Amino acid sequence: MVSLKTQKFHSIRFSLTAVVALLILLSVFFTSVLSYYRYTEDFQRQSSEQIEQTLEQLSINLSAYIDELFRLTTYLYYDDKVVSAMESTGGSDMDRLNRRRVIENYLDKIMILPRKDVLNIFVITDSIYYGGKMPKSVDLYTDYTAYDWYQSALEDSKPIFVPPHTEQLVSYPKDTVFSIVKQLKSVKNIDERIGVIKVDASYEGISDIVQKVDMGEDGGIYIIDGDQNLIYNSIPLPQTALLSEAVFSSSGAWTQKIDGSEYLINTVKVQNPDWTIVSVNSLRELTKNAQKTRNFTFILATLSSCTAILVLLFFTHRILHPLMEIVQLMKEVRNGNFQVSFTGKRNDEIGYLGDSFNKMTETINDNIKRNTELTTKIYQTEILHTEARLHALQNQIKPHFLYNTLNMISLQIQVGRTAHAVSNIERLHNLLRGMAKLDREALVEEEFSLLNDYLALQSSRFEGRLDYRLELDEAMKGRYILTLILQPLVENAVIHGCENQRSHTFILVEGCCKEGKSYFSVKDNGKGMSETVLRRLTEKLNRTTVQDKDTPGNDSSTHSIGLENVNTRIKLRYGPEYGICVSSIPDIGTEFTIVLPLLSKEAIDNVQCDVSRR
Repeated sequence: MVSLKTQKFHSIRFSLTAVVALLILLSVFFTSVLSYYRYTEDFQRQSSEQIEQTLEQLSINLSAYIDELFRLTTYLYYDDKVVSAMESTGGSDMDRLNRRRVIENYLDKIMILPRKDVLNIFVITDSIYYGGKMPKSVDLYTDYTAYDWYQSALEDSKPIFVPPHTEQLVSYPKDTVFSIVKQLKSVKNIDERIGVIKVDASYEGISDIVQKVDMGEDGGIYIIDGDQNLIYNSIPLPQTALLSEAVFSSSGAWTQKIDGSEYLINTVKVQNPDWTIVSVNSLRELTKNAQKTRNFTFILATLSSCTAILVLLFFTHRILHPLMEIVQLMKEVRNGNFQVSFTGKRNDEIGYLGDSFNKMTETINDNIKRNTELTTKIYQTEILHTEARLHALQNQIKPHFLYNTLNMISLQIQVGRTAHAVSNIERLHNLLRGMAKLDREALVEEEFSLLNDYLALQSSRFEGRLDYRLELDEAMKGRYILTLILQPLVENAVIHGCENQRSHTFILVEGCCKEGKSYFSVKDNGKGMSETVLRRLTEKLNRTTVQDKDTPGNDSSTHSIGLENVNTRIKLRYGPEYGICVSSIPDIGTEFTIVLPLLSKEAIDNVQCDVSRR
């Protein structure tokens, strides 16, 4: 019981509950997180679009405001006396005094307009004429020609915008203003420039327009011109210079981290003048409500998940309890007790499983005796069959060419070719010694040496009608092969190449490795086989497996003598995926290919252990 309780921690009930609970929690978590980020992303995009629309309207309002200031510079042309006074030059002191009175009286009338933002108006022709909200001392002796705006206005007929600066042309400047400067032309001759008009305005007009747009507590708006001069700023951040650089390298909308906080940046161009409106909104402030919704969703989802897990625990306990009982019974069966049975009565899948378990134990009890007897008989039969096949192979290999070889040696001795006879006797000795190693692995070099002795004997026998070549890859040296599985194939090539025809015969034996396997081929240029013979031989080789219970047939065809036995030896030794395959073309030749595992000394030991287990 202690073991069972310990294993319950790894039971299907625990695994199922843990997996489902984890899936519920993960799905709820990821759904909430993805929904939050999706909502935040959509909200941020919508907010950016709304802010952009607001900035577009702000741009229009600012453009209209600046246009009004531009139009203010053209009011002088509506009064002929003022135009005549501006075009007049020189004269007596009285004439100059009259001109000043006419121009400055008109400027004072303009300043009566309800425009709190317009502070000063200067007309510069032969002198400086002033009109303003408050009386100011004009510095009549200042060199106004040294100002860049003056030179630019004389060269360009379009209005010139002057960035924020301290008041100019007055003796005691105290206000910071921005200015509109426009070239004045003669009415009589439009090509003649008679001076410039300069309108100074405070930030009050721009501030009234911008403050109508609310960017939140942590946000604001600032305006810069094309030279990165600050026109207006309502942002409580010290990084406006950094933002100004980002504005000129980016456009549209983007997010930027400032002092560890994320901000949404939007920009809009003001066409006239060349201004850029930049809005800064705190993402934390924008998504404040979304974060509250996210937290509420997490809490609600967690409570729902916990409730679902509790319900899951209740149902898994009721449903899986009989299954756990079956598992315990199966443990008894595994320990050798086949007398147990499931007593539960259910009409569902678990009940079906219990009935199947009971029938299984009954079947096992009925078949144990019979299977034990059959296993013993099959094992003994397989051993006897294997021994018979190997002995048959050994008996077929030895006498196949002994008679002809001994006869050839005898004739060589009789005709006085003793050296050849001695050499052939040595080769025959090597062959017979190699045959004694049946069903043992040998080095591939040794097996090829035996083949060389065998082919040398046959070449000496047929005296010029038989040539051969042995080719072995360097990678095959040091590898092992089952002895006397190549010799029957070479013998077959000799029989059908030299004994059955008078033409010259060439035999090529090759050994190589690829893809972790050994490949050996025996090729000859003999008369080949017909399709019928080739098909019959292939079928025999395919039937030769370790499950075959028939001894080799007494087929009179020499193709099958030895080939089936060699194929059987390979499959008995290494498995059914290895063996012999054959291809042949009539009057062209025949090729036998043997596929073996790539054997080293360690691999041979493993194969022998596997064979002993059988």
